[in-house]
Amino acid sequence: MTIGLILGAIMASGTPAPQTVFTCRADAKRIAVTLSGDRLTYSFGPPGRPEISLKGGPQGGVFYHRTMYNRGEDQTLRFVSGQWNYVLFNRWQAPQQLSSERIEPEYNVSGVLVMRDGKLVRRIDCNKGSGNLTEWPIFKQLKQDEENVTPDDA
Repeated sequence: MTIGLILGAIMASGTPAPQTVFTCRADAKRIAVTLSGDRLTYSFGPPGRPEISLKGGPQGGVFYHRTMYNRGEDQTLRFVSGQWNYVLFNRWQAPQQLSSERIEPEYNVSGVLVMRDGKLVRRIDCNKGSGNLTEWPIFKQLKQDEENVTPDDA
């Protein structure tokens, strides 16, 4: 009965459930970005018990950058909290034929760069095979990230 009341209250509020924009595992922790309305929420920590939770949207608090190049792309979402920046990154490169016998496999890596005052404090990579950031319509409404920090820059 209690679950029915809770579900009824959620449905009556008219607020849609958050959509998962990005999620991956980083050892025992979870990195996630969800979308509710025009607000993105970044969270990091054990599943169901985030240690960090930051919100942002077109009004501020989060920046987006996407660079496309031949056979690949870099994407970042940078969440800001005072002097701290949490840069969610994804780099993808298509497989390449290097010679008739050798093919370089697809490369796809995601994670978070934790920065304080512009300096890298920690890089947290997603477990292999998890995490893939695809462009969502909300990203085009976010402020363009002129800093565009990627793992190569940190």
